[in-house]
Amino acid sequence: MFGIIGGNKGHKIKGNLVIMRKNVLDINSITSVKGVIGTGINIIGGVVDTVTALASHISIQLISATKADGHGKGKVGKATNLRGQVSLPTLGAGEDAYDVNFEWDSDFGIPGAFYIKNFMQVEFYLKSLTLEDIPNHGTIHFVCNSWVYNSKNYKTDRIFFANNTYLPSETPAPLLKYREEELKNVRGDGTGERKEWDRIYDYDVYNDLGNPDSGDKYARPVLGGSALPYPRRGRTGRGKTRKDPNSEKPSDFVYLPRDEAFGHLKSSDFLAYGIKSVSQDVLPVLTDAFDGNILSLEFDNFAEVRKLYEGGVTLPTNFLSKIAPIPVIKEIFRTDGEQFLKYPPPKVMQVDKSAWMTDEEFARETIAGVNPNVIKILEEFPPRSKLDTQAYGDHTCIITKQHLEPNLGGLTVEQAIQSKKLFILDHHDYLIPYLRKINATTTKTYATRTIFFLKSDGTLTPLAIELSKPHPQGEEYGPVSEVYVPSSEGVEAYIWLLAKAYVVVNDSCYHQLVSHWLNTHAVVEPFVIATNRHLSVVHPIYKLLFPHYRDTMNINSLARKSLVNADGIIEKTFLWGRYALEMSAVVYKDWVFTDQALPNDLVKR
Repeated sequence: MFGIIGGNKGHKIKGNLVIMRKNVLDINSITSVKGVIGTGINIIGGVVDTVTALASHISIQLISATKADGHGKGKVGKATNLRGQVSLPTLGAGEDAYDVNFEWDSDFGIPGAFYIKNFMQVEFYLKSLTLEDIPNHGTIHFVCNSWVYNSKNYKTDRIFFANNTYLPSETPAPLLKYREEELKNVRGDGTGERKEWDRIYDYDVYNDLGNPDSGDKYARPVLGGSALPYPRRGRTGRGKTRKDPNSEKPSDFVYLPRDEAFGHLKSSDFLAYGIKSVSQDVLPVLTDAFDGNILSLEFDNFAEVRKLYEGGVTLPTNFLSKIAPIPVIKEIFRTDGEQFLKYPPPKVMQVDKSAWMTDEEFARETIAGVNPNVIKILEEFPPRSKLDTQAYGDHTCIITKQHLEPNLGGLTVEQAIQSKKLFILDHHDYLIPYLRKINATTTKTYATRTIFFLKSDGTLTPLAIELSKPHPQGEEYGPVSEVYVPSSEGVEAYIWLLAKAYVVVNDSCYHQLVSHWLNTHAVVEPFVIATNRHLSVVHPIYKLLFPHYRDTMNINSLARKSLVNADGIIEKTFLWGRYALEMSAVVYKDWVFTDQALPNDLVKR
């Protein structure tokens, strides 16, 4: 594919290197407008480096893909510095291009990779290198998209490969060892604390959610192992806590492979700052706005709920100006001027503010709401529990045929099951072992089972809800359960509405902690790590997977620091509280990779 090289001697290959300097990304990666955000960002270096200094402090060596040295590795060319800045019509915002000329002759062959060294104290973001007018070949493009730090920070020189794809067996022989060495470098040796500039992908358990040194209130179990299995996260190598040698000591800096971060590292810090501001500056305001009840997750009346859609909540002066430049935070806040948490009314409420209370909407949201991942067909009646009967007693569902058959349109339960018309939304077994602990806090809830009927018009309707709480004498006595059926009049109508509310709360918690966090974020991270450890950047499967992994590790890292950590936002605002991630680990025990995609997920349900 490289063509035949003639007898060219003393030829020069022209190249264009495109980079983004650190100070550019410090700002542009976290704002949607140009300019300085204000006093919250400390820009170090960058500006000091003039165009001339930058060019003279970056050197490149081409590596041949067709001509090997005496050790079977592609020949390495002479180190060449950048010449000067040039203008290219393809440059994006904040990008700079520099030209570079390489000495070349036919004994070198066709370039297939290059080394780059940065001799400055400040890092830069390398976008690409394009080589032009290569004899008998034309243009070669290198897509880099990587941060390059001072060369002293690396044990081996940074290498980038041409934008080609090769299976290992098809890799040009002179590049094969370079490919193997790069993978070895990315794997690391599993020791030491990772630094900001590292590019190492390694595995670790979730042992950094709590901080037992700050007290028992902040201690959390390690997730990942036989007792509480969990997907692996990226290893950081931080030291262990004093009270628990199995827990990793939290810190302000949380390592992730450098190229996994949003823009520059400072943008991650700024995002974390914005999230932290929510808990420190906003929650007290919400507490006042809702008569002191927001921290106990209570509203006094529906008027307070509607306030979120009609008036919003006024925040302290200038608070939004501190965080508004961050697109992610701005989206979370959905702000209109200084009115925080002013949400657009759901369409179902735009005509009738009470529409959400109906059985039709309750049933619709189980398949068209945020969490259509739990409802499944009912195959046995009454539904049985998989809990250990010696430890938890008999948890067989107490919903009876008498509860269901009056609303089955003349069918018996057996006929409805055979016709695949009964469905269940089951939030029971995973909650029961933690229900007593949760109810010992300021929040109270029930485990729930809800049975639905598929009507002839293709819509679902709820038939019965079972609410279960722990037996006062102990777990081994089984639950204390009650069954509620639809009602539209009197006190029973409000009790039925309350029963549906408990179901929705359970479904919402499951959505956030399992369907979203666990099954969307956490389970993908080990695949990101494995791909980078075992597939070269020139592997065709790597190139297919890479776009789907973008920002996953960074989001997860920020989440462990400010969202799903001990006493973080999730624990403060969701029913499961301090047991949130531990309970997601219990659910993960039944996770099967092949069941996650369509059609398998629908077939099993």
